[in-house]
Amino acid sequence: MSCVTIYHNPGCATSRNTLAMIRQSGVQPHIVEYLQTPPNRAELQALLQGMGLGVRDVLRQKGTPYAELDLGNAQWTDEQLFDFVEQHPVLINRPIVVTPLGVRLCRPSEVVLEILPNARIGQFIKEDGALVQRPPSTVAEQELPALATGSFRAMDAAALKAPLRSTHAPRILLLYGSLRERSFSRLVVEESARLLQALGAEVQVFNPTGLPLVDDASVHHPKVQELRALTHWSEGMVWCSPERHGAMTGVMKTQIDWLPLSEGAIRPTQGKTLAVMQVCGGSQSFNAVNQMRILGRWMRMLTIPNQSSVAKAFMEFGDDNRMKPSSYYDRIVDVLEELVKFTLLTRDVSAYLLDRYSERKETAAELSRRVNQSSI
Repeated sequence: MSCVTIYHNPGCATSRNTLAMIRQSGVQPHIVEYLQTPPNRAELQALLQGMGLGVRDVLRQKGTPYAELDLGNAQWTDEQLFDFVEQHPVLINRPIVVTPLGVRLCRPSEVVLEILPNARIGQFIKEDGALVQRPPSTVAEQELPALATGSFRAMDAAALKAPLRSTHAPRILLLYGSLRERSFSRLVVEESARLLQALGAEVQVFNPTGLPLVDDASVHHPKVQELRALTHWSEGMVWCSPERHGAMTGVMKTQIDWLPLSEGAIRPTQGKTLAVMQVCGGSQSFNAVNQMRILGRWMRMLTIPNQSSVAKAFMEFGDDNRMKPSSYYDRIVDVLEELVKFTLLTRDVSAYLLDRYSERKETAAELSRRVNQSSI
């Protein structure tokens, strides 16, 4: 999902110009054609709150039933105005743009430069021929000659405060690394799922039974598709593996290997939080969690500091397959609390947290080559 969303009307020149500026910045935004899929009342209220505006401030008069409905009359309450907007989405002025840096009604269209992650778009010519200049030169341009200044930006603390906070329960996917009938990694995951639900999360547990080895089946295999769909759904993950031969199990590694580093322009795991755990048949070890940490970094996940390793796991579960009270159990609770906290903190700003200068630079170069093709 793009870190930029535009509520767009393709019939509006201002909206088209704004969309073109966003694309020239190197971002392909998520486009909501709000006349076909209008925001509901809660979404519109959240947008207004992000802009610091009231519903009257975003009502469009030209080309709408504004005058016919006498919406300029002070008699109408905000709730009544929302009713009118729900009946006539064309009353919403456009375009509204949401980025990690804020929400704006982009009229004129260059207002979007205030909140673009990369506002240094160079020169831009609007449809009417008006020229929009890039922001003025910075100290970085003068003192850092090796820097691609069009892709560089100073840190902005506001970008770490998402203008629109998600309200749904954090979505956590749990993976375990053993197919045994009484798998202790599965029992830890099941115990973790109960705890996560008690902490307010929505959980899914993937059963690896029937998942083929990587390269031994097509990506269209039903179990692969199930795993990838759950990965896209999730905002955080728990990986729990037994330690076997001083390492994570092949079952665990196979699940991770089926998660691609990229699908088109999307990294399915990028920005998701991750908690790592292991179970041991003997004395406590940290080999499996250390390996999973390396993989989490490789998958560009936000791996939380805390972790769990359960020694002699066969002694930690009763005949009912429930975990007994112990310091190991307490540590799992600690890990899951931390996971939920980090997920809530980062899920709405993960795109900004993982936005990289080198990738913006590469994207800008690719865009320049495409736009300036002499063969067109």
